[in-house]
Amino acid sequence: MNLKVAANGLFSMLVRRSAGPFWIRRRQLARTQWLDAEALDRLQLRLLQRLLRHCYATVPFYRRRMDDAGVRPDSVRRLEDVKALPILTKEQVLDAGGDVISSRYPRWVRRTAHTGGTTGTPLVLVRDLFSISNEHAFVRRQYDWAGIRMGDRCAFLTGRLVAKPDQTDHLYAYDPFMKELILSTYHLSRQTAEQYAKVMKEYRVKAVAGYPSAVYLLAQVCQDMGFRLPLSAALTSSEVLTDSMRQTIEKAFECRVFDFYGSAERVCYIHTCAAGSYHIVPEYGLTELIPIEDKEPNRCKVVSTGFWNLAMPFVRYDLTDVVIKADRQCSCGRAFPVVERIAGRQGDSIVTVSGRQFGAAILTHLLYGTGNILESQIIQDAPDHVRIDYVPTQRFSSENLFAFENLIKVHLPTELRVEFRQVDAVERTPSGKIRPVVSKIGASAGR
Repeated sequence: MNLKVAANGLFSMLVRRSAGPFWIRRRQLARTQWLDAEALDRLQLRLLQRLLRHCYATVPFYRRRMDDAGVRPDSVRRLEDVKALPILTKEQVLDAGGDVISSRYPRWVRRTAHTGGTTGTPLVLVRDLFSISNEHAFVRRQYDWAGIRMGDRCAFLTGRLVAKPDQTDHLYAYDPFMKELILSTYHLSRQTAEQYAKVMKEYRVKAVAGYPSAVYLLAQVCQDMGFRLPLSAALTSSEVLTDSMRQTIEKAFECRVFDFYGSAERVCYIHTCAAGSYHIVPEYGLTELIPIEDKEPNRCKVVSTGFWNLAMPFVRYDLTDVVIKADRQCSCGRAFPVVERIAGRQGDSIVTVSGRQFGAAILTHLLYGTGNILESQIIQDAPDHVRIDYVPTQRFSSENLFAFENLIKVHLPTELRVEFRQVDAVERTPSGKIRPVVSKIGASAGR
């Protein structure tokens, strides 16, 4: 048993399920998912008014912002009234610094996290302990929709570190408290995927959860080797799930894929129901789908207000992601808004000389813990070489660069040479977007 993983699992279980309103929120969510549209609007309005009162009283940035817009908490009497406030960008949050943090939460009840940098701009986040257990309740409801119970064992192919970069064995660890089999995505290749499939069968996992590119590679290998690994569900997030990926995963694991969308800023969740529809989760936040002028109809950018992280609230926050809006109700019976698909967060993959593959989501974990970077891009121009272009803020220091370099050593194998280059701006697509990961040596996985 990996004692460190077990200890972290015990701590995680206590924080997520015991040190907050997890069980209360879980019971509430089981009930509110069946409210009609009018009742959901009333619930959202109550949560929005509570949030704005809190922001005005305890967050200097929002007090100034609301005063400048002529908005008071008691003047917001309809959901549409929040549109009197301007849309918030990540750059504005970076510039605001500590002014976006509520004075109501002392340091001992706060936790620090980071965005993954999938838009090229990492952000340091502050969360209160209660928001962590709330988050877990919402995540668990997606597992409920997928038919996965709390005691079922699940395998995870996400950004959690369980082995050193150049390690060749013990590339997984089991958490007996959270019932999680953690597989090292940083070591994922066709060879290790065979090992992962066998250990998943050994541990009798009911589901696999992870980045689409990682779960897809595992599914491909299972098919190629004729290895039967039936599961109850596959849950994917953080990258775009293509139709070919979905078909391969469902065929290999003989189950449905439940793809879901969220963000480190914790303002919007989009979950998949048993009928196969993507639903915006209304109890989690107020999400606006703002039309984009584009050839594809119903293409919208996502702007959201999160209800539950009061330590560092986000009001009308532009996530810079894109969804395709649907004008229909779902047969599952829920009145939640529906989107046809999630179009944002697409990127290349990096493949090493030994065959290890790193998708866009796992690579953006390289930015975790690195502060004062405005935007960045990871570029592979040779099988053994990647370059990281980054744009520093004025507060960027040698300590930040050292932390950045150290994270590379912790996460990437020595077979990859890594070069850092400070630039004025990273390269963008013709539409002006940042591709966080760019491969110049071949086709991306899953394309």
